[in-house]
Amino acid sequence: MLSIILDDLYIRKFKKKINNIFIDGANPSFIRALKIEIGENEEYEPLVERARKMKSDVSNYMQVIPVNFSSEHKAMLGNCKMLLEKDGGYIAVNPRFDKLITSLRTAVGQNEGVLDKEATSYDDVFDAFRLALAFYKLQEE
Repeated sequence: MLSIILDDLYIRKFKKKINNIFIDGANPSFIRALKIEIGENEEYEPLVERARKMKSDVSNYMQVIPVNFSSEHKAMLGNCKMLLEKDGGYIAVNPRFDKLITSLRTAVGQNEGVLDKEATSYDDVFDAFRLALAFYKLQEE
């Protein structure tokens, strides 16, 4: 996976600097390996805690940003819904991404903003989509 991220898809392929890589926080050893590969401090937990205490965006402190689905899932789901629906939507999905479209169409909430993963087709694709949208936030009016 490191090889795919570093060589084939992202970091070395693109000429422009990538600002942030949002990654599922469930695998700290992979996060550390990726951080080491790109020259970022692998000890990220104190930086995450500092950002939380200062009510600051963690992207101010690091490029590889672990996202904890257990605590962020509701906010990520709300952000996704907002970007897809507010004012006619800010995100368009290319029809060739049929699994993502199926996932979005079958996404079912259990209660109060919690996704029912068993009822949602391709829930991993949906999670990847939510991570991809983590960078985009609508300004509150």
